[in-house]
Amino acid sequence: MHPLLADPWVASRIDAAVAPYRDLLAREDLEFLRNELAERLATDEHAARLLRRAAPRHVEQSGEAFVGAAFEPDEAPEVRRASGVRSRRAGSGADE
Repeated sequence: MHPLLADPWVASRIDAAVAPYRDLLAREDLEFLRNELAERLATDEHAARLLRRAAPRHVEQSGEAFVGAAFEPDEAPEVRRASGVRSRRAGSGADE
């Protein structure tokens, strides 16, 4: 088995690609096809780039981190949001 097939996401995509051939090919031939597809994804520059772009990103933790003691609502630091709106952090998340 090719090492890329150990990744469940990659294996499911390759299985979907060979699904139309399940009734047409012998089991050994299907395994050969799966391994060949995995090898192509690993060695072909363009296929490898497409695989990296399509694969879901793994997030170990959220991007927010609080350091130090919790703030009182009137002491909360200003936060600039992606929309450019400034707000103060409060426990409920609602503006008061």
